[in-house]
Amino acid sequence: MLNINFDISSKKWLIVGGGEVATKRTKKILRANGAIKLVSPIITKELEKISRKNKKIKVIKRKYQSTDLNGVDFVVTCTNDKKINKKIVKDSKKMKIFVSNASDSKNNDFSFTSSLKLNSEININFSTGGNSPLFSKFLRILFEKNLKKDLLKLYKFLRRHRETTLPYSKLINKINNDKLLKEIEYSSGIQIKKIIKRLEKEIALDE
Repeated sequence: MLNINFDISSKKWLIVGGGEVATKRTKKILRANGAIKLVSPIITKELEKISRKNKKIKVIKRKYQSTDLNGVDFVVTCTNDKKINKKIVKDSKKMKIFVSNASDSKNNDFSFTSSLKLNSEININFSTGGNSPLFSKFLRILFEKNLKKDLLKLYKFLRRHRETTLPYSKLINKINNDKLLKEIEYSSGIQIKKIIKRLEKEIALDE
């Protein structure tokens, strides 16, 4: 898959499903100013609240119908029934509409990333192509807790020097040539092992 930044402000979305995944996808799409038609017999309380406050989402409380695809640009299917999700993917592809299937990463035209917004200009996306959304989220949290402040400082420094008469290209070449980036270590292998052990313990307690 190819990771790109795409303006969806003029695009219409169909989301089929009303659970936690649908809620997350809805919030992400609305933040990017997309328009949503959401179809599901039951939806979360948070979706109810969002639909009352935001005019860019229309909720239809019933089961999916193939006619729901009419006039939409993107489809997100995230019901708790894999057969229904598979049918929606098939219907969407037949109409040449890009579709994302939350229950099958291999049956996808696109997947959602986990995003870290540094400021109004910088947005970092983490993606596993839909194979492990939890790992993408974990990466985002690691960056946010450990690197965000330092990355902002570095961004401001580099931007400031780019806007001056200093030889910006020479600065970049120097960074690459003296292996400066390789010397920056915020998390060692030992720390990662500690995190994995902690997660294993938490999983064992829940079983």
